[in-house]
Amino acid sequence: MPYFSDIQPFYDSITELFDKLSEDPQIKEKALNSKLVVRFVYSDPEGEVLIDCTGDEIALTCGVSDTAADATLTMATDTAHKFWLGKLNLIKALTSGEIESEGSVPKMLKLLPVIKPAFKIYPVILDEKGLGSIVDIG
Repeated sequence: MPYFSDIQPFYDSITELFDKLSEDPQIKEKALNSKLVVRFVYSDPEGEVLIDCTGDEIALTCGVSDTAADATLTMATDTAHKFWLGKLNLIKALTSGEIESEGSVPKMLKLLPVIKPAFKIYPVILDEKGLGSIVDIG
Protein backbone atom coordinates (compact mmCIF):
# COMPACT_ATOMS: atom_id res chain seq x y z
CA MET A 1 0.00 0.00 0.00
CA PRO A 2 1.53 3.36 -1.02
CA TYR A 3 2.12 6.10 1.54
CA PHE A 4 -0.14 8.41 -0.49
CA SER A 5 -3.36 6.94 -1.88
CA ASP A 6 -4.06 10.22 -3.72
CA ILE A 7 -1.47 12.51 -5.34
CA GLN A 8 -3.01 15.76 -4.02
CA PRO A 9 -1.68 15.49 -0.41
CA PHE A 10 1.79 14.83 -1.88
CA TYR A 11 1.44 17.87 -4.18
CA ASP A 12 0.34 20.00 -1.22
CA SER A 13 3.32 18.86 0.85
CA ILE A 14 5.86 19.40 -1.94
CA THR A 15 4.41 22.84 -2.74
CA GLU A 16 4.74 23.90 0.89
CA LEU A 17 8.25 22.42 1.03
CA PHE A 18 9.41 24.47 -1.94
CA ASP A 19 7.71 27.59 -0.59
CA LYS A 20 9.74 27.17 2.61
CA LEU A 21 12.98 26.40 0.74
CA SER A 22 12.46 29.53 -1.39
CA GLU A 23 12.31 31.63 1.79
CA ASP A 24 15.99 30.86 2.42
CA PRO A 25 18.00 33.40 0.36
CA GLN A 26 21.01 31.07 -0.08
CA ILE A 27 18.93 28.12 -1.26
CA LYS A 28 16.91 30.34 -3.58
CA GLU A 29 20.01 31.99 -5.07
CA LYS A 30 21.83 28.71 -5.69
CA ALA A 31 18.74 27.09 -7.20
CA LEU A 32 18.07 30.06 -9.50
CA ASN A 33 21.75 30.23 -10.51
CA SER A 34 21.46 26.64 -11.74
CA LYS A 35 18.94 27.76 -14.40
CA LEU A 36 17.64 24.17 -14.35
CA VAL A 37 14.20 22.88 -15.17
CA VAL A 38 13.59 19.45 -13.63
CA ARG A 39 10.55 17.25 -14.17
CA PHE A 40 9.55 14.51 -11.74
CA VAL A 41 7.14 11.88 -13.06
CA TYR A 42 5.47 9.77 -10.37
CA SER A 43 3.54 6.52 -10.30
CA ASP A 44 1.31 4.90 -7.70
CA PRO A 45 -0.35 7.39 -7.43
CA GLU A 46 0.40 9.07 -10.75
CA GLY A 47 1.51 12.67 -10.84
CA GLU A 48 4.05 15.09 -12.15
CA VAL A 49 5.98 18.01 -10.65
CA LEU A 50 8.05 20.54 -12.59
CA ILE A 51 10.60 22.74 -10.85
CA ASP A 52 11.67 25.71 -12.97
CA CYS A 53 14.67 27.73 -11.79
CA THR A 54 15.06 29.85 -14.92
CA GLY A 55 13.23 32.96 -13.72
CA ASP A 56 13.40 35.32 -10.75
CA GLU A 57 11.56 32.85 -8.49
CA ILE A 58 11.60 29.07 -8.14
CA ALA A 59 8.44 28.02 -9.97
CA LEU A 60 6.76 24.76 -9.05
CA THR A 61 4.04 23.23 -11.21
CA CYS A 62 2.07 20.24 -9.95
CA GLY A 63 0.44 18.29 -12.73
CA VAL A 64 1.34 17.91 -16.40
CA SER A 65 3.29 20.81 -17.90
CA ASP A 66 4.36 21.53 -21.49
CA THR A 67 7.59 23.18 -20.29
CA ALA A 68 10.72 21.47 -21.60
CA ALA A 69 12.92 20.03 -18.84
CA ASP A 70 16.71 19.75 -18.63
CA ALA A 71 16.35 16.55 -16.62
CA THR A 72 13.48 14.15 -15.97
CA LEU A 73 13.36 11.70 -13.08
CA THR A 74 10.72 8.96 -13.08
CA MET A 75 9.89 7.04 -9.92
CA ALA A 76 7.16 5.75 -7.64
CA THR A 77 5.68 8.43 -5.38
CA ASP A 78 6.85 6.32 -2.42
CA THR A 79 10.43 6.66 -3.69
CA ALA A 80 10.09 10.45 -3.82
CA HIS A 81 8.60 10.42 -0.33
CA LYS A 82 11.61 8.47 0.99
CA PHE A 83 13.97 10.90 -0.76
CA TRP A 84 12.37 13.99 0.83
CA LEU A 85 12.56 12.29 4.22
CA GLY A 86 16.31 11.89 3.65
CA LYS A 87 15.96 8.10 3.71
CA LEU A 88 16.93 7.32 0.12
CA ASN A 89 20.39 7.22 -1.41
CA LEU A 90 19.76 9.02 -4.70
CA ILE A 91 22.87 7.71 -6.46
CA LYS A 92 22.03 4.12 -5.50
CA ALA A 93 18.40 4.59 -6.61
CA LEU A 94 19.59 5.97 -9.97
CA THR A 95 22.06 3.14 -10.57
CA SER A 96 19.63 0.42 -9.49
CA GLY A 97 16.83 1.71 -11.72
CA GLU A 98 14.53 2.57 -8.81
CA ILE A 99 14.69 6.07 -10.31
CA GLU A 100 14.93 6.36 -14.09
CA SER A 101 16.59 9.47 -15.44
CA GLU A 102 17.11 11.31 -18.66
CA GLY A 103 18.75 14.59 -19.51
CA SER A 104 21.22 16.65 -17.49
CA VAL A 105 21.20 14.59 -14.29
CA PRO A 106 24.86 15.32 -13.30
CA LYS A 107 24.11 19.05 -13.38
CA MET A 108 21.01 18.46 -11.25
CA LEU A 109 22.95 16.36 -8.74
CA LYS A 110 25.08 19.42 -7.93
CA LEU A 111 21.96 20.88 -6.28
CA LEU A 112 21.73 18.06 -3.72
CA PRO A 113 23.72 19.94 -1.04
CA VAL A 114 21.54 23.01 -1.63
CA ILE A 115 18.28 21.19 -0.88
CA LYS A 116 19.61 19.27 2.12
CA PRO A 117 17.52 21.42 4.55
CA ALA A 118 14.42 19.90 2.91
CA PHE A 119 15.10 16.64 4.75
CA LYS A 120 14.29 18.36 8.06
CA ILE A 121 11.42 20.51 6.73
CA TYR A 122 9.43 17.83 4.85
CA PRO A 123 8.64 15.63 7.91
CA VAL A 124 7.45 18.71 9.83
CA ILE A 125 5.13 19.65 6.97
CA LEU A 126 3.68 16.11 6.89
CA ASP A 127 3.17 16.19 10.65
CA GLU A 128 1.37 19.56 10.44
CA LYS A 129 -0.89 18.12 7.73
CA GLY A 130 -1.86 15.20 9.94
CA LEU A 131 0.32 12.80 7.98
CA GLY A 132 2.81 12.09 10.77
CA SER A 133 2.09 8.38 10.51
CA ILE A 134 4.00 8.20 7.18
CA VAL A 135 7.10 10.00 8.48
CA ASP A 136 8.65 7.19 10.51
CA ILE A 137 9.27 4.65 7.76
CA GLY A 138 12.49 3.12 9.09
